[in-house]
Amino acid sequence: MALHPTPEAGAFFAFAISEQNFAFARSSLASGAGDLAVIFLKGKAMQSTTKDLRYLEAKEKFLEYAFLAVGHHFDSREDFNSYFDSINGDDQKSLFLRTTSFYLFLVKRGDWMVDVPGSDRIVDYLTITYKYVGIFSLIESLSNEKFIDFYQFLIRQKSAIPFPITDKKAFDPFYERYKTDYGSIKKCIAFFRALSPVRQDALISRLEVRGTDPSIESLAKFLYELRSKFVHEAELVHHMVGGGTSISFKGKKTIVCKLSIIDALTFFEEGLIEHFKDNTEIYRDRDTHR
Repeated sequence: MALHPTPEAGAFFAFAISEQNFAFARSSLASGAGDLAVIFLKGKAMQSTTKDLRYLEAKEKFLEYAFLAVGHHFDSREDFNSYFDSINGDDQKSLFLRTTSFYLFLVKRGDWMVDVPGSDRIVDYLTITYKYVGIFSLIESLSNEKFIDFYQFLIRQKSAIPFPITDKKAFDPFYERYKTDYGSIKKCIAFFRALSPVRQDALISRLEVRGTDPSIESLAKFLYELRSKFVHEAELVHHMVGGGTSISFKGKKTIVCKLSIIDALTFFEEGLIEHFKDNTEIYRDRDTHR
């Protein structure tokens, strides 16, 4: 199985991954995407303390990608441009262009293509899984909060952990604190909380995990768990295949899913617009605003 995007999408994908691997920049140049490769080379020359404004510097190209990704949520192109201009700070504008462009190529208009004799080119549950994991990767990418592992959390003075710890069970509350403060699921909960109460209710109504509280927190945790099941156990996302309603079981819990992948994309786009509208960090605690 392989991803076979269009030549332009292939060049973009090469550029995107080249942020971490110089070899992909040469691929961009070889495919004729010189402007994208130049942006990458500029980025490699920047120090880690310098704001990444590469996407803003190529605003004309990436603003078009952004409009293709989320422009239909605005009444006009002028409204979309006004929204973009209102984003606070060049670094946030550049991040908006980066996130929407990646979303366009990797998720919204990207499919996982299969090159196996006797198989369909696009297998619904494979491409849905690919899109689904991509959405959550983009949500996590919006936070600039520095990651620390559990060991670092334990030994730092700020955590105020009383040592020595002689009971294994005593680690449990500290680990819960760690997940609350630094777990990726925290970013996902904050992202979906950014939706209006009406849209939160609409999202909650599309997924029922019987035996759990019907809240945006419970829903976000379940959605993130679907992502983690694939990342860590290669378990595909079957719940959103075919549209309509699907019923499945997780242990003793019954899951009733009316959420399609199109729904997931729409809620992500709305959350993304809200995130940059009020310019909050994705990990910020927003309980006081609800």
